[in-house]
Amino acid sequence: MKAKKYILGIALIGLIGSGCTNTWDEHYAQNASTVNNMEISIVNESLTDYLAQESSLSNMYQLFSETGMVEQLLAKEQMYTILAVESSIAAGDDPIYTAQTYISDASISPSNLEDGQRLLMWSGKYLNISKTDGENNTSSIQFNNATVTRVVKLTNGYLYLLDQAINAPRSMYEIIENLGDDYSIFREMILSRNVLTFDRDASKVVGVDNTGNTVYDSVFTVRAPYFEKVKFDIMSENLSATMLIPSNDVINNALSVARKNLENWNMTRADSILENWIFQSAFFNKIYDKASFESNEDLTSVFSKQWRTTVQKVDLDNPISMSNGVAYHVTEMKIPTNVLIYRLKELFRNYEYLSADDKDTYFKTTNLSFNKISETDEANCAGWAALGFPTIYYRVLYFNLTDPDNQIYTLDYTPFRGETVGTRYVATPYKVPPGTYTLTMGFRQKKTLGAIAVSIIKNGEEIPVATLSQSVLNNASAYHYDRGGGGYPEGIDEAVAQGFKNKSKYDRDGGAVGTVTIPGDEASEIMIRLSGSGSNLSEAALYHWCLRPTADCY
Repeated sequence: MKAKKYILGIALIGLIGSGCTNTWDEHYAQNASTVNNMEISIVNESLTDYLAQESSLSNMYQLFSETGMVEQLLAKEQMYTILAVESSIAAGDDPIYTAQTYISDASISPSNLEDGQRLLMWSGKYLNISKTDGENNTSSIQFNNATVTRVVKLTNGYLYLLDQAINAPRSMYEIIENLGDDYSIFREMILSRNVLTFDRDASKVVGVDNTGNTVYDSVFTVRAPYFEKVKFDIMSENLSATMLIPSNDVINNALSVARKNLENWNMTRADSILENWIFQSAFFNKIYDKASFESNEDLTSVFSKQWRTTVQKVDLDNPISMSNGVAYHVTEMKIPTNVLIYRLKELFRNYEYLSADDKDTYFKTTNLSFNKISETDEANCAGWAALGFPTIYYRVLYFNLTDPDNQIYTLDYTPFRGETVGTRYVATPYKVPPGTYTLTMGFRQKKTLGAIAVSIIKNGEEIPVATLSQSVLNNASAYHYDRGGGGYPEGIDEAVAQGFKNKSKYDRDGGAVGTVTIPGDEASEIMIRLSGSGSNLSEAALYHWCLRPTADCY
């Protein structure tokens, strides 16, 4: 929660301030500190006057002046710690943030600095303090990456001169907030999921309106519950994280290619699923350097999304430092095939809707004759209609052996999807993209099915998958309809949350036949070849097939 971070910061200032209430004379008497063998200078001037007069600090004073820091320092009239570089300083793309990084409301002498301490600056960032004590009462002091060369005690605080500009990167959340218009899509994907809550306790009462309602000088807290659910607080400085940042052009191109692929495959996918993958794949709870990307084929995001380093393109030579990790720009992005396709699954019962010509086209058989499409004794499995999960009726496609004495058959089945257009049932063959899939199937468990060898045929090439033995098909419930295993239909968990009880057997992938890699560069039609044989074979009783993309279907 963003507000909480700043409350902690204020508390730390109080602690630091309480340790700095002694007078300069008391500090100096306790420990006549020197820095790099140079004594601390004491000048009877204010910090702003000193900065204005020192020619070596003219660039620093100009930065403070142009960003309004001098005006604020004068208005607050308190003690400060100011850091400064005696050389030119780059203001970067946010001069105010740069200037605020060098000013703190806590006035601390060198003798009160401790190794490992942190100092909160006006930018809201903490600087890490490193202090090494040497011989002859000398010390080496660093703020983040910058080493102190000398210290000046002025009337309203301390000025620490540094050997280089401070590296004080923004946090992940600050980087997201400050992304430019070229990154607005990614930025809004994150920020739109934040929750803004009115903090009554932190808000100050300023009066009562003419209706008698209390009027507040309102304070709001910002939270990111979407990320908190996966235990990844993007507002926390305690993260050690990696973030990938795609530009609008990268995102739009990835979405365009994905939609074109889906159109070519005659498939659809909700835009929200594609868009969600883009930002859900961008956050990791480890810091990954260039070597990590080059030595790991897959990285897994905090949302369990797969980032294949050999496919996606990231600018690894220009990392963006964050106070809580590292970020990289994505230069090219591909929405994976296994995101575009959740699974392909159809029932063999759709045979009954085909015309005679289509039956010959999609079901090419040898030694099989159609028998019936029948509901079994186990007539149905109740669904959850409110979320689009209808009751399932287990209708099975039966073929008999044309020649009962020849206990061998083949079925070359071309996977298709069908829809009713007017009064016609129109079948369209699936175009299956290349990649690796898990093939699962379901049958009516019977002792008359024999053994079934399963293979995939593409462009005339036969790819054996596995053989399901007579014993397995007779006895293994995994292949009984689609209830025996594999994944679930997409979105089923929401139905479960509402009270659905049948998840374990409802519309599953079914029994695993094996893993198959479909070759090629483009999506195309395939055939599933079933070759039956065996001493007890007398029929085929077919329920469904399913192809689920694996991690290697990317």
